[in-house]
Amino acid sequence: MGLIDYWRLLRRRWPIIVAAVVICTGAAYGYASTLPTEYTASSSVYVSMATGTSVNDSYQGGLAAQQRVRSYVDLANSVTVATFVHDQLGLKSSVNDLRGRIVAVSPPATTIIIITVKDSTAAGARVLADEVVSQFRALVSKLEVTQTDAAPAARAEVIDKAQTPTQPSAPQKKRFYILGLLAGLALGLGAAIVRDKLDKRVRTSTELEAFLPMPILGIVDDGRPGAAGELRRLRTRLTEDPELVSLLMTSLSPHSEPDVAIGLARTFADTGARVVLVDADTTGQGSTRRSPAATSAGLAELLRNSATPSSAVMAWPEVGINVLPLGGMDFRTPDLLDSERFSDIISKLRSEFDHILVECAPVTAAADAIALARRCDATIGIIELGQTTSNQVRGAVATFGVDNKRMIGTVVFSRPHRSVGDMVRHPLDLVKR
Repeated sequence: MGLIDYWRLLRRRWPIIVAAVVICTGAAYGYASTLPTEYTASSSVYVSMATGTSVNDSYQGGLAAQQRVRSYVDLANSVTVATFVHDQLGLKSSVNDLRGRIVAVSPPATTIIIITVKDSTAAGARVLADEVVSQFRALVSKLEVTQTDAAPAARAEVIDKAQTPTQPSAPQKKRFYILGLLAGLALGLGAAIVRDKLDKRVRTSTELEAFLPMPILGIVDDGRPGAAGELRRLRTRLTEDPELVSLLMTSLSPHSEPDVAIGLARTFADTGARVVLVDADTTGQGSTRRSPAATSAGLAELLRNSATPSSAVMAWPEVGINVLPLGGMDFRTPDLLDSERFSDIISKLRSEFDHILVECAPVTAAADAIALARRCDATIGIIELGQTTSNQVRGAVATFGVDNKRMIGTVVFSRPHRSVGDMVRHPLDLVKR
């Protein structure tokens, strides 16, 4: 995959990546919150030997001190020192627990020992560090006395006393958060790639052209500036044949797409032509839901009686067209669409309008499109990119009839990307995407 492919992947699958980042970062936060808070205090001790005043004596004393420091490092963390500190401070924790919180190190080629102590409070860490150093120095003095009432052969002097820490040393929450973020990005990107590989939805018109048996008459990107121009080009292609008056529009996607029919009808009306949009979508997802004629009597009533179509046709001022709503559909409506009564309605509309656009249920949802195609001059299939798989398109074309000459072509339709606000209001759509 190239950079452009990754960019397209991010645009399509960003909800998956965001969800993975949120989950992993939240898990890191939760784990860090369970860890105990620790403060660290340190004190430095300088080890020296009792020597003569000559340069050679000082040099030999320094070497001896370096040799002793190796043992003193272990001595600072010994059970004896920990026991003395435990008893002196009256700690509730065990001696072994205290030993686990004491660390002594010595930089190479020096006689300095750095003693570090950890505790759950800042003041407790400083007190423990001072007491460990105090007990360590006392033990060194005791061990280095070779004769009664004599000065010890080695001394341990405090260089830097322990200071009260201002910030906890553990847990390092920022590190956990960064690791959670990186893990979320990695898992999210991996999940997005897998989801994309398993997703068989058609996303470009080029993919459709590879297997569609009919031409693509138009590519309409809803909400984009070029959508109106593409609808005008589609109108121009359709008006090349003056005999093409009644046009059936059906979706080859699993759900209805009334937007294309509404937009095309408006485009016809912009030329001054008389246009009527007939809602024959028995799934109830047609343009009637958006028009002011939603509650009026319509096509279903005309199919059941002998009223004239003009009595049911209503104006849709916002769009600038006339609409024949679906009306009160009953169980007979799908059968009546495949009757001479519907043909009579279309014939009467021909005498009153220049263009008749009939929208019906998706091919795979009902048999209406096959019946209505015989009663209209031509049929156009609508395919929504990003929501329809190649198998669904093939199945719809096969259902309608690959050799059916009534379908003159298809219109590819795509919707704009959903905003973050829409995702928040409809969180379940994250899974569907």
